[in-house]
This record gives sequence, C-alpha cells and structure tokens, in this order.
Amino acid sequence: MTEKKKTTKSRKSDFAPHISLEDALPCDSAGCMEPGAYKAPKSRDALHEYRWFCLDHIREHNEKWDYFDGAGADEIEYFVKDAVTGHRPTWQRESRIRGQYSKLHDALYEFLSGTKRTDPSSPPLKPKLRKALLVIDLQYPYTEQELKAQYRTMVKKHHPDVNKGDKRSEETFKQVAMAYHTLLEQLKKPSNV
Repeated sequence: MTEKKKTTKSRKSDFAPHISLEDALPCDSAGCMEPGAYKAPKSRDALHEYRWFCLDHIREHNEKWDYFDGAGADEIEYFVKDAVTGHRPTWQRESRIRGQYSKLHDALYEFLSGTKRTDPSSPPLKPKLRKALLVIDLQYPYTEQELKAQYRTMVKKHHPDVNKGDKRSEETFKQVAMAYHTLLEQLKKPSNV
C-alpha cells in the first residue's frame, strides 16, 4: 500500500485581494502598472499605513519582510513576553480579591472552633508589601537586620553567576532585588502599613 504525500495546495482564497482590481491604484513598486490590490504595512512603526502591491510584488515584499528588523534582543524579548497577554495590561489576582482570603479564613475558624477570632496576628498589609514578603520569604513584622540577612541568602542562591544562565533563577534574582528595595523602603517610612 502506497502512502500519498500530503501537499499543501494554495487555494484561490489565499490570494484574495484586499480591494477589487477595478478600484485598485497601480502597484507601489517602481515601474509596475499592475493593479495594487494587496496591502502591506509601510513599517513596523506604521502598521496601519499601507503600501499597495500587485500579487507578484506582495509575494516579494512578504518574503523580505522582517517585523523585528532593527530591533534589539531586549526589545524582541519584551515583545514576546508582552504577547502572552495580547499586549494588554494585566492585574495581579490578589488585587481583585484583597480581603476575601482573610474573611474566608476567619469564617472557617469561627465555624470550626465555635469561637470568634478576636486578635488578628498582623495588621492588614498592602498587596505590594505582602508579595515582597513572600518573595524574600519573611514574616511581618521584620527588622532591617533580618531583611538584610535574608536578602543575602536569597541573592547567593539565585545569582546569575552561580546558576550559569538559568532564566528562572535570573527572574527570581530580579524579583528578590525589587522585593528587598520595597521592604527596605517600607522600614524607612513612618509606621503606616
């Protein structure tokens, strides 16, 4: 039994023009008088401004087109990370459910123990501070000495030189540094949580 090779055959609809051939101006390629019914963005910075080409020249344009031409590695990496959310802003989950966890915890405690919880163990913390404490693995309240000691431990563990290019450790290292600055800043503020 012989197997048939699957070939990708282009359909006529794959090359359907963006405007009718009768309404099209001449192709934007120099010297071409064919109708320019196929649009292509002028540049990466002007994606909604178009040049109009005939079918042969749009194929040529598409073969040469590189969206990231002239972009640095950092810019490409940022684009890829931002593409995960469709280039839309996102919010942390905890910002939507601020006090819900503690309310649920208190309700369960009250239900299971039969008594009300009177003294919460720590004051309610801002989400940014709570996240920083989780990243650096500290409990509230903390001292500057505890913070510095824990920071040193975390930095030694996740430093890029120690982990030989491990991206996860590199990201954790960045988060630890940001958390350290957030917590240090909090210590220097007047006592408002």
